[in-house]
Amino acid sequence: MKLTSPTLLLLLAAAATLGIFLTDAMYLRPRVVAQERDALEDEAKQTRDQVTRNLVERQGTLAQIAVAMASCANENDMFAKGPVVKEKFDLWASQAVSEPKKLDMVWLVDAVGNVTQRWSRLDSTVIQPKIPVIPDDVSKGVLDLEGYGPVVFARQKLPEDPRQRSLWFIMLIDSQVRMGLCSGGDLTMQRWTGPLMEDPKANKFDADSQWVFLDKSLAVSWVVYNPNGKVIAFFRASRSLPYMHRQAGRKNVLIILSLSIGLAVLVIVGAHILVTGPIVRLLRRLQDVDQVDGEAADLTHGLRGEPLILAQQLQKAFRDMAHISKTDELTELANRRHFEEVLNAFFHQAVRYRRPLSLVTIDVDFFKAINDAGGHLLGDELLKTVSRAIRQACRQADLPARIGGDEFAILLPETTAPDAAAVAERIRKILSKETTSSEELQLNVTLSIGVADLSSKEVKTHADLVNHADKALYVAKERGRNCIVEFDATTGEPKALSDEGASKNNLQKKLAGLDSRFKNVFLQAVQEIVDLIEQRDHYMRDHVQKVQRYVVLISREMGLPDALIQRLEISAMMHDIGMLSLPDSVLLCPDTLNEEQTKAMKSHPLQAVQMMQGMEFLEQEIPAVRSHHECFDGSGYPDGLAGAEIPLTARILTVADSFDAITTQRTFRGAKTTAQAVDEIRTGAGTQFDPAVVKAFLRVAEQLGDRLVISPRDEGFQVTVTQDLFKESVSLDSK
Repeated sequence: MKLTSPTLLLLLAAAATLGIFLTDAMYLRPRVVAQERDALEDEAKQTRDQVTRNLVERQGTLAQIAVAMASCANENDMFAKGPVVKEKFDLWASQAVSEPKKLDMVWLVDAVGNVTQRWSRLDSTVIQPKIPVIPDDVSKGVLDLEGYGPVVFARQKLPEDPRQRSLWFIMLIDSQVRMGLCSGGDLTMQRWTGPLMEDPKANKFDADSQWVFLDKSLAVSWVVYNPNGKVIAFFRASRSLPYMHRQAGRKNVLIILSLSIGLAVLVIVGAHILVTGPIVRLLRRLQDVDQVDGEAADLTHGLRGEPLILAQQLQKAFRDMAHISKTDELTELANRRHFEEVLNAFFHQAVRYRRPLSLVTIDVDFFKAINDAGGHLLGDELLKTVSRAIRQACRQADLPARIGGDEFAILLPETTAPDAAAVAERIRKILSKETTSSEELQLNVTLSIGVADLSSKEVKTHADLVNHADKALYVAKERGRNCIVEFDATTGEPKALSDEGASKNNLQKKLAGLDSRFKNVFLQAVQEIVDLIEQRDHYMRDHVQKVQRYVVLISREMGLPDALIQRLEISAMMHDIGMLSLPDSVLLCPDTLNEEQTKAMKSHPLQAVQMMQGMEFLEQEIPAVRSHHECFDGSGYPDGLAGAEIPLTARILTVADSFDAITTQRTFRGAKTTAQAVDEIRTGAGTQFDPAVVKAFLRVAEQLGDRLVISPRDEGFQVTVTQDLFKESVSLDSK
């Protein structure tokens, strides 16, 4: 199991929960129970002390009354026998006691313990008490009087009494007294009758104990002794314990809250360490990404779990973005923006430390013509070929870049201009072995190259270095291209290092000056072939020349180079020579061709190709002748090509051939008007014809109107095939 952030948090939470339970079971709960037990014992002790203290106070009060009354007693008047004396004693007792509610009875007791006179607030039918024997030195305490139960008493001997009589002052422990003894609680007193009875449904208890009931009340019991030390009764005090239970509950709540807060802190700290902390660090690093020279910072350092995965994805995205922002998408070389940034930095570094630095600028020769003739796909392949050659020739420290459509540059640190020129020459040699081809063209790419370095005193900024290299490149183009020119720091002028372009120009001039007899023979042969076709089918009179005219008009409207137009003229001249192999039953059939005749007719492009294959100077015209019956939607013949698979020359030738066929009368149908033919060409755009070629044709038709279909012979139209057709330069790589 991987320890990801959620897993660690769950483990920590489980460990914290287990720790809480263990702490509660082994420490908190016993501590709370002990605290509650101590609190109950304190409360019980306070209750016993309160009742005992109040009881002693009452005993002391009775003793004070006894002393005061004994000192003022009149034996002759109050303590004699007889009814009159009894009335006097009762009057004296009631008047002598200042607080009669504190006294229940006053007795005069003789030496043997008999009550001779008595006064009582109770009913006169009260039982005559029997005074228990107590030590002589006891003056107050609690007695168990028969008929009255436990009472509080105080006795005082009469002063100078020869009969040794004493006054007893008695207070019954009734409900009112018990309320005064135990404030805030309920006090009961039970006479001691021997062993306490046991409730079979309750737990055993002693007379001196305390316990808590379910109604949150505390019960306390303790024994009461008489002056002789004999147990005569026991008190039982009951009082509610809201404060004590609230205090214990508060402690529990505080403990639980403390543990909860501790757990929350643990979770927060853990989340911060495992999640928040890494995310915060990641966000801080993201803020500093733009300060690391465009490179993504090391975002993944010290991260774990999901933040690590996020940082890895962001780092990869930053690398991709940095690569895209610095790289040309097509050639995978540096783009212009990145090249200028590095050039500026390297220039200042080279100037500061006086180190050599060279710049090479490269331009692809005739790139626009190649791109127009072969399409953008061919142009892209050509640029890729050049970029591969540049990378192959450069060192690891060099920086090659594509700075324009067909413009390249190489920054060479620690390199002088001669060494940079050597690198440029390696690029030329590599490209001389490379061939870029398409369905229409097969090219050997050439380059014009300019070289400059920092040796010139005129170079003050990196822009000056670029200007010098551009001047050298311009001279290379002026000298006929396919050469290297170095900016000479001594003279301040570019100097050529390779004159291959000039040599080719000289070769072209020599080829142009060849004897024209061979060219005339070729033209005469081709014209004889065309005449043979027209002699067999008079409906095809001027067909070749009209198709030549149409392809020239369409090509010029499309802005194609002259070399390609010349190839189209030859292709138009040769496109139907395969019909020489067809029988008259096919070529001159007045009706619709049957299946076998149609098959024979569709073979004429391949028959023409077989005738042309023996002539090497017609190799570049073969694709147009072979495919001039292919349809743009792929329904044509002989190969079923579609779209861009069909050579551009064939697509142009198809429109020109079809238009002439529509406007010319044939054995099996009549000719259509110019407007009808134009509409039919327009309708076939996208199915039979290339829409781009159709647009160019429609513009030509709009410009010429009905003059479009006038016979070339009537207009004085001449075939523009020139001596350039016989030069190898038709391939565009030598121009």
